[in-house]
Parts: sequence; C-alpha cells; structure tokens
Amino acid sequence: RQAVAEGASYVAFGAVHASPTKPGAARAPLSLFERARRELPVPACAIGGITLDNVAPVIAAGARLVAVISDLTGPPAAMRARAAAYQRLFEDLS
Repeated sequence: RQAVAEGASYVAFGAVHASPTKPGAARAPLSLFERARRELPVPACAIGGITLDNVAPVIAAGARLVAVISDLTGPPAAMRARAAAYQRLFEDLS
C-alpha cells in the first residue's frame, strides 16, 4: 500500500513457484494475488517459476502481469511463440 501511495504503477509478489533463478526465495500464495486485486488500484505481477504450464491459476487468482525468465529461453522462434502464448492469456481479461 505504501508503494502505491508513493506512485508505484504495479506491485510484484513472489516467488509463486520454485525458481531456478532464486531457489531459496520465499513463496507467495495465490491468495495474495486475490487480495491485491480486491484491495489495490494497480496490477499485481507474479514472479518466480512462472511457466505456461502453471500460469493459468496465477492469472485466475488475480495476477495481471507475469515476470518470466527460464520459460522464455531457447531459439528465437520458440521464444517468440511462447511470449505470444503468454500474451494471449491476458487478452481477454478486463
């Protein structure tokens, strides 16, 4: 709330899942995104271990942004296709 009061345009919570980038990071429960959606006027970003296989429940819980590293690696064409798949997941949200 303080960050929003000071002008933050989004808030980020994580790690949502185990992450090879930060294996010891504390976990953020999905209920945190539900609460942020209800109580904050800015979007919530999920970070940590996000993949196309596990992102749907995170979005359903209220995340309106995701930070992804490991799931967007590989050949350029594959990365573009995966990035487009993430984008499609957010297109129908209001």
